[in-house]
Amino acid sequence: MSGRSGAVVAGGSHDIGADTRNALELAKSGWLVEVHLISEGEPDPRFFAVGTHEAGDAEEAILRYPGIIREDKRTARRRLSDKEIACLRLRADGVRPYILESEL
Repeated sequence: MSGRSGAVVAGGSHDIGADTRNALELAKSGWLVEVHLISEGEPDPRFFAVGTHEAGDAEEAILRYPGIIREDKRTARRRLSDKEIACLRLRADGVRPYILESEL
């Protein structure tokens, strides 16, 4: 991922797998996870925001997202900033598509 800044937009209306006990509370930390689907012939990276404290937990949590399987290559790239977590309304243990506005 390049160091370019860009606006972040949420890719869905709710967090998949989010902890609903504290539905109004945002994640304390999160990770940007890059996924390469094994079913794709051409490189087609997908990016997700995951509301976990540890990188390994984020790589595992992404498996709850529809269409992602264990054989897909999953790599936690970097921690999300507080601003990104707030913009995405990312909840603890939530998984959301991460899309840079410039990619739309």
